[in-house]
Amino acid sequence: MVVTRTTKLFFIGPGVAYLAIIGLFPFFYSLYMSTTSLNLTRPRRSQFVGLDNYVQLLSDPLFQKAILNTAILAGGSIAIEVIIGFMIAKIFYEIAHLPTVNWLRTLFILPMMVTPVITGLLFTYILNPTLGVANYLLRSVGLPESGWFGSTDVALLSIIMVNVWQWTPFLMLIMLAGLMSVPRELHEASALDGAKWYQISWHIELPALRDVLLVGAIIRLIDNLRFFDVVYIATRGGPGDATEVISMFAYRQSFQFFNMGYGSAAAVLILFLTLFVTTLAMRYLRRVENA
Repeated sequence: MVVTRTTKLFFIGPGVAYLAIIGLFPFFYSLYMSTTSLNLTRPRRSQFVGLDNYVQLLSDPLFQKAILNTAILAGGSIAIEVIIGFMIAKIFYEIAHLPTVNWLRTLFILPMMVTPVITGLLFTYILNPTLGVANYLLRSVGLPESGWFGSTDVALLSIIMVNVWQWTPFLMLIMLAGLMSVPRELHEASALDGAKWYQISWHIELPALRDVLLVGAIIRLIDNLRFFDVVYIATRGGPGDATEVISMFAYRQSFQFFNMGYGSAAAVLILFLTLFVTTLAMRYLRRVENA
């Protein structure tokens, strides 16, 4: 059967049209709005302003604070998730022979299955300064209570804790798969040579996990650059600007202050920042693979 160009277009066309409408049109429309002064409270006064919104963003103290908070959130969350995830992956690797290990793994990855909105609501109750179980437990053991999401000192740390709770299982699964790919003979030979567990982890397991760990960290970095749901539910960027992240900044400018041009410029910057970081990470990954 001869497949003509018309037949190919007939089958490919709907998919291409779908991608163009769903993916490309919103992007180019956002790009257009980011070059205007569009405000929904006075749409007829909208004017083309070129790159003024981007220049204003880079000198905006609140946007700079949002970038700093996002960097702390991403760096802190990924570092803690890698450490805890590796420890738990190591435990699951060592108890892989137990008949109940599959049930234990399933229980551990449950947080990943909870939607971020539900996670935010759940921890809003748990970390409630007056009625939450977290402060009740602290009082029970004689420790000082915390304001959690309501304290400027620990609000961002509380968000990081929630992020770590939900996404540590993701990195744990990746590292567990990497550990299982390490030949057992290497562990047995190292043990016969008298190597301690931490020496085996440092010299054999961590080098073997380097590539999968880098891929996992890239995925988590992209997730953290567009982190929004938990912040929106728990703090709305507050108190003050303590938990203002870049996605929350773009949302507030667009849908709270109706400043669509300025908010679109922030959203476009987030997109290009994500692409920049991802490109750098992928180049590094290719260099490691070719080394």
